[in-house]
Amino acid sequence: MDSDETYIVPEINPFASPMADSGVGTQESGYRIQGNKLEARTPVQLPKVCIHCGEDANQGRSFARTIYWTPPWIFLLLLAGPIFVIIGSMLVRKPLKIDYALCQACNGRRKIRLAAVSLIWLALLGCMIWALAWESGVLGLLCLFLFLAGIVGLILCGEHFKATSHSSGVFQLAGAKAPFLEHPLVLRHSVDGEDAF
Repeated sequence: MDSDETYIVPEINPFASPMADSGVGTQESGYRIQGNKLEARTPVQLPKVCIHCGEDANQGRSFARTIYWTPPWIFLLLLAGPIFVIIGSMLVRKPLKIDYALCQACNGRRKIRLAAVSLIWLALLGCMIWALAWESGVLGLLCLFLFLAGIVGLILCGEHFKATSHSSGVFQLAGAKAPFLEHPLVLRHSVDGEDAF
């Protein structure tokens, strides 16, 4: 059967998944303000408002983080040993992807705190070398003090948000300060009502 008809075949990727061209996009889940905490589903993108002082953060630094909620009962595994806590928490933790921002001033203070903690850990390293070389008990006590100060500094410079609870896919987050939670832009983007979650 000879024919002069020309068929145009659309270009197809044989290795693409069947749903590759369906145009399914990710929908932002939104967030809700409950007292001094945020409630959100993953992923959540907060407005470009500093989470500490409530100032405009367009010129500041944006963070895209994954924070985890681990059920409190997992720490009962400490009775069996720390390795069981680590393995257990990795198995049962729930991730939340969150995008937020800090203004230039708050980000500058964050950098200063990180630099101070880094100096504490460098001082600890030098103090340990001197304590071992001179076999000094006083330097050993100074090493202990620097170690504790370094741990406290790491805790204070840690993540800005902490997941305090998780239920049916909804995370409760602590860490945003009152100026952020009361900012009109934040309130405008907040989801109202139970039906949105």
